[in-house]
Amino acid sequence: MSFGFARGTRGSIAAAALLAGAALGAPASAADPVAANLRLFGSSENVNHDISTFPKWTGMLARYAREKSLEDAACTGGACRLQEWKAFVETLRGKDRMTQLQAINAYANRIPYRSDLDRHGMADYWATPRETFGRSADCEDYAIIKYLSLKKLGWSASELRIVVLKHEVRNELHAVLVAYVNGTAYVLDNLIPDVREHAAIRYYRPIFSINELGWHFHRDWNPGSVIPVAKAEPRYPTGFARTLPAAPVAAEPARQVEAAPLPPAIDTVRAAPRKAYERPLVRPAARSYAGNAKESLADLFTNAGRGR
Repeated sequence: MSFGFARGTRGSIAAAALLAGAALGAPASAADPVAANLRLFGSSENVNHDISTFPKWTGMLARYAREKSLEDAACTGGACRLQEWKAFVETLRGKDRMTQLQAINAYANRIPYRSDLDRHGMADYWATPRETFGRSADCEDYAIIKYLSLKKLGWSASELRIVVLKHEVRNELHAVLVAYVNGTAYVLDNLIPDVREHAAIRYYRPIFSINELGWHFHRDWNPGSVIPVAKAEPRYPTGFARTLPAAPVAAEPARQVEAAPLPPAIDTVRAAPRKAYERPLVRPAARSYAGNAKESLADLFTNAGRGR
């Protein structure tokens, strides 16, 4: 999900604005105690417990529930990607949480990048592990693999979120996994090789985040309002090279082949300056995207510049 912003009509945005107010619910702390009082990427948020209007997410979860038994099936004649994935995740059981995050992030990021349009024939498709392993992935597919991997290790849904956001440097849409540990949030990203605290990435503007408990609308983005609270973590956990098995697909690092070069380290990138007056561009789009299984976020953000 790495798209630029283009011009388009105002129809879907305007219609969606009428529904947006009803989509917003209670403050996030009411449903997500793990994330209470934490401004993710420097944003405020509201939660809605009804995820049924996100067919791409719920559809993926339903397909995964049907396919999950294949991970325990006998491997006969050919690649055994699901069995290899499950076996790898089991090697991390009992290890400390940061080690789990680093290893899962690196394991998933070895999958080659390929756009949904090229792979599935549609602009945006949220794939199950079976649909991803041995093939390719785009940004939300990496996040899904990481989410389900950590769930296997006993992480709760309230500790994990897939976050759809805008990369303010590239002016593109993107998706990452966020995991909450010891009072802060860590970002597992296919564009960044190491796991970083959310406050250290100032060019990510969150749009909405979702897990199995609800979805969160993000607003009032101000990356300067949060500072890192954890000490710097090692790029890879101790013993990483010995514990990581062969890659599930080609061993080359994941990269966005259609996009600009990978973003430089955070200490060389400054957050895009905020305009004096900037209405939320996502309130209408999030709701429309949620209810339309065939449209991508890029389609719904086509007129973001003129619609403010």
